[in-house]
This record gives sequence, C-alpha cells and structure tokens, in this order.
Amino acid sequence: AGGFPGPVHVNLPFREPLVPGDGRGPSGWPEPLDGRPGGAPWTRPVPGWYGGPGSPPQGGFGGPGGYGGAGSPPVREGVWGGRPPEAIELPWAERGAVVCGDGDYDAPALVRLAEQAGWPVLAEPSSGARHGPNALAAYPYLLAAPGFAAAHRPDVLVSAGRPGLSRAQLAFVGSAARHVVIAQGPGRWADPKRSATDVAAAVRLTGVPAARSPEWLDGWRSADAAARRAVDAVLDESDWLTEPRLARDLAAGVPDGALLWAGNSMPVRDLDSQCRPRAGITVMASRGTSGIDGSASAAIGAALAHGGPAFALIGDLALLHDAAGLALGPDEPRPDLCLIVVNNDGGGIFSGLEQAAFPQAFERLFGTPHRANFSHLAAAFGLPYQRLDQPDDLAKALAGTGLRVAEAPSDRAAAAALRARLQAAATEALAGLAR
Repeated sequence: AGGFPGPVHVNLPFREPLVPGDGRGPSGWPEPLDGRPGGAPWTRPVPGWYGGPGSPPQGGFGGPGGYGGAGSPPVREGVWGGRPPEAIELPWAERGAVVCGDGDYDAPALVRLAEQAGWPVLAEPSSGARHGPNALAAYPYLLAAPGFAAAHRPDVLVSAGRPGLSRAQLAFVGSAARHVVIAQGPGRWADPKRSATDVAAAVRLTGVPAARSPEWLDGWRSADAAARRAVDAVLDESDWLTEPRLARDLAAGVPDGALLWAGNSMPVRDLDSQCRPRAGITVMASRGTSGIDGSASAAIGAALAHGGPAFALIGDLALLHDAAGLALGPDEPRPDLCLIVVNNDGGGIFSGLEQAAFPQAFERLFGTPHRANFSHLAAAFGLPYQRLDQPDDLAKALAGTGLRVAEAPSDRAAAAALRARLQAAATEALAGLAR
C-alpha cells in the first residue's frame, strides 16, 4: 500500500520522422505528432462536445486516454460513452470525399453515398469499395502532390475502416472541417488522426441539390486520369517486372472471381498506388495486428475459405518469417494459390523512409538482408517454383493451378528510386493540368 502501483504503459505519438537529431521543441520536450510545442494539449475541450464541460462521463474504446477517453479530441456528444453509434443526417456539401480503409463495414453503402453526393472515393485495395464511377485509380499520387492536396481540402469527409497506408493519406483524412467516422460497432472505430467530429453507425445525406455542379468531382477525375497516364508511361518503359508494375499488372490480370491477398508493408502500398478500380475480385490484406507473422498461413487459409483461384503478393521477409506455413500435411486440403514473392533481399519499405539516409546502421537494423534462395525453399516443401523477370512471365504464373511459388527479384534502392520517379511524374502531370 502506498507504493508504486506497477508498470505503466504510456503511448506518446511523436512527430515523424524518428531519426537521429535533436528534435526538441521550444520547451525542451520532444515535439508531438501535430507539431505543437512540447507539453501543449492535443485539443481544447469544447463545451457540449465529448471531453468538454457538460459532456458525458469519459469512456469509450480504450478507456481514459484511448479513443473516447480523457485526452481524446473533441467529438460530438451522443455517439460515445459506450452507447451504440446511431445513424446521423449529414447535410450535403459540394467539397466532400469518402475514404475507405481496411476493415469490416458496409462498403457498398459508402460507394452509393459518394455517387449520390458527387464525391470521389479514395478506397484502399482491401476496403471493398474500390469500384464504381467515383473510385480513383491513382489517389495516393494526388494526395502526395502538395499543390493538389492544398487545393482540394474537403469540407466534409466520411471515412470507414482503418486508413493509414501513407502519411499523405492520413494528412488528408485530418484536413476536413467535418470528419464523420463510420463505426464498426460500439466502441469500435478508427480515427488515427484524432480528427473525428462525429462517430456514427451510418449517414443519411440531406439537402442534395437536384442539379449539382460536377466541377468538384470532375476535377478529381481529371487529375486521377492524368496521374495514372503519367505513372503508366514510366512503368511501361522498362522490360523488367518492377515492383510497382507487378502490382499493377497482377491486380489487372487476376481473373474475375479470384481472391487477391495483399501482404503487409510495400505489397499493399504498391497495390494501393497501382490498382485500377474493378469489381469482381476479392482483395484481402494482412494489416497491423501482427505485422508479418503468419503471412503465408493466413494467405493459405484465406484461399481455402475462398474456394477458387487465389493469388498472394507478399514480401520476402514475410514468407521467410512464416516458411513453416508451407508445410502442409499429406492429408490436408491444398489451396489453388500462387504465392508471388517480391524478393528485394530485406525490408524494402524502409528504403523510402528517412532512415535510409543513415547507411552505417541502416542495412543491419532496417534493410536486414537475408540472401535466401526461394527456389530452394519451394523445393524443400515440394512446391512448383517460377521466377518472374519480365512482364510476360506473370501471365504464366496466373495460368497455373495449385499451391505454387513465384519469385519476382528486385533491388531495394532501385525500387525506391522508381517510386520517387513515379510520384515526380504524377506531380508534373498535375501541374500541367493547373496551367
């Protein structure tokens, strides 16, 4: 009694990037994520809003300090405090957008909402919403272009699932004056930027004009088409099957009715940047809960549950980390699954981050090369193996059947340089539209 109560876990979101340097704010404390001086509160409680004077008791997901707890951002009263979220009426605004992240929610309803409102749909591959006339094919490039992003801040944004495949996407989610988050159940919603003004079970749009101007949506569509053309032109220059081209051609080439499983890190992000909107396929992703743990096993399980042709795009470290998942017993069912492994000899996602500027420690701590031979790995489990070097090689892998391994060799530094070039080409194309 009276002693220290035990271990305390504190989550402190700091400003990125986390690299060597002073990084201290004016007060001497490290700067928080939103760039305010150290020690400044995240938000100022607003009377009548959750967390402000007159608000209901603190609670919600995670308790105090979690979403809906003490220290959370202000969110409209009436949807928190452990009560089931309710449907709300949302007044129409011309400058709106729908962001669909990974998760279990009614994606078709949000696609219909966007079509009713005349808003663009920025949908991650595994959202189930990357289809329809309002879905964009190259939105990550638009959001990463500073001029476009600044000129297209929405007044209203509706998000569902868990967005977060890029910093630009998160910045966009947090830029709207009103941000409605669709909950997946009581106490279950994703608000990574802590920018939600409403949490609701669903929204009903009101006040939509009978003849609205298409200027807002057409601007997004024109920019999306220009960025897509510029990126495709760069991808098609090479005779080699680069990582972004592999993602683009795979998403376009899998047959209708197929399952496409996206691994963590770069595979799902390349799909997000390269996948054209299409219906008729199911895209699932291994996101967040356990990183790369069980990637091969999860893809095999998903393929078995799917019951038809399945394809998985995963990284080399993910497959090596779960190589034992390929050891199916002789009496176990075997999926019709092609495991397409991007082998850049390590953690390719880190080559595009600021840590890559510190080469002395980068390779050992972030790059983590392994020098593994995937043809030997496939042979160890008696699986067919194919190497993918050129774009035409992919068609052969897609035409196969049964559990098999296809390896796409790559170079981390070259892939990072290509992705930077793709963004530069898209940004230049967008600047040309503005002139």
